[in-house]
Amino acid sequence: MLTTVKIKTAKPQERPYKLADSGGLYLLVQPNGSKLWRYKFRINGVEGKRALGAFPEVSLADARGLHAEARLLVAQGTTPLQAQQDKEIAQAQEQLERVKGTFSAIVSDWNTATSADLRASTVKQRNREIDNDLLPTLKNRAIGSITRLELTAQLKVVEQRAPEVARNLRNHLWGIFEYAIDSGLIENNPVPPVRVMKKRTQTNHPALSEKQIGVFLRTLDGSGRINEETRIAMLLVLLTACRKAEVIEGRWDEVNLKGAQWEIPAERMKAKRAHWIPLSTQAVALLTRLHELVPANREHLFPNRVDPHRPMANRSLNALMERLGFSGEGTPHGMRASFSTHFNSLGGNIDVIEHCLAHVPANAVRAAYNRHAYQDERRAMLQEWANRLDQLRRECVPIEHECGSAAPLNPTNTTESKPRHTRTRSARAVARPSVKAVSLPATVVA
Repeated sequence: MLTTVKIKTAKPQERPYKLADSGGLYLLVQPNGSKLWRYKFRINGVEGKRALGAFPEVSLADARGLHAEARLLVAQGTTPLQAQQDKEIAQAQEQLERVKGTFSAIVSDWNTATSADLRASTVKQRNREIDNDLLPTLKNRAIGSITRLELTAQLKVVEQRAPEVARNLRNHLWGIFEYAIDSGLIENNPVPPVRVMKKRTQTNHPALSEKQIGVFLRTLDGSGRINEETRIAMLLVLLTACRKAEVIEGRWDEVNLKGAQWEIPAERMKAKRAHWIPLSTQAVALLTRLHELVPANREHLFPNRVDPHRPMANRSLNALMERLGFSGEGTPHGMRASFSTHFNSLGGNIDVIEHCLAHVPANAVRAAYNRHAYQDERRAMLQEWANRLDQLRRECVPIEHECGSAAPLNPTNTTESKPRHTRTRSARAVARPSVKAVSLPATVVA
């Protein structure tokens, strides 16, 4: 066993030599006079050494303390070097979390990394949901300290008042924690599985029947309370079978009136695939009229009235249907279902119908082999649909339809004896469509 006196009096020699203590601990005396603490051990038959510092900076008592810690690690099958590396990694990880590992910091980085491929409205909604229901409690928490149990509890609270928001939040959380894993901040994702959430009740957008579409068109024709640009937007949703946002967020540089086509870029589409739309003669006439209404320096087809650099408000068309008394009977998105129902009932080509609706093929293998774009067929189908809408308007029989506070078909005609909201041929003759004033073709869906 070594003593402090023995260590101090040890003289250097021509070659390094050892002074043993116990349990593999020894002092290595170098020719230059330095005295170094070493621990010699074996794990699985393999010899290893661990440096424990130099004397006198590390005293005999300190060396024995370090030796005892190292021996315990060896007994557990871990080399002191590996333990030291693990400790350094853990310290670096802790420092990284202190600097960049709070939940709010990760959310910010994740947002930056993922927002480019999303619609601005989607990003806005996502941020609103996170700001309202996650950041108030998790903002300053270290990302690695958040547990599955507390995330589940928090989601359940939100689920009580807004199940759809809770499902959205779970999806946001999954992406946030996956980003943290990819960034090296955590190793496991604590977000609860989707099975803990209530199953979504599938609700389809209400859609107008063909008879109701005729009534709707006649009602739209006769209302003097609907802005003409909004009227045209609603009709283009019908004529193109596009989603509401794809129409109201449209840009003039996407439309080719001479070629009677509209090409929506991938970034504006739900499935992130560019969509080509052949325009019927009725749609071309409406867009031609719209071009006269919208100032030439506007990039959007339907500029927002408050901020012309933004498109029309998302709820404008829903509000239009509500104002005309069709709330609960149909939605702008439901017009796509009306289109699909019509052609499916006629035995139309399902591929052509799905191309018109910009649906991603359910059968990926079949889609990989069938690359036909059906452009001629789609043009014929959308023209047939436009003509059918004209027919539905013409054939609309007198029907009572409550329109709430909507104005009568001919608000200036005080001698009209018919009920206020009766849709009749004579009423339509009095209240002509506003697009009539610009001498559009007779087939234009006004």
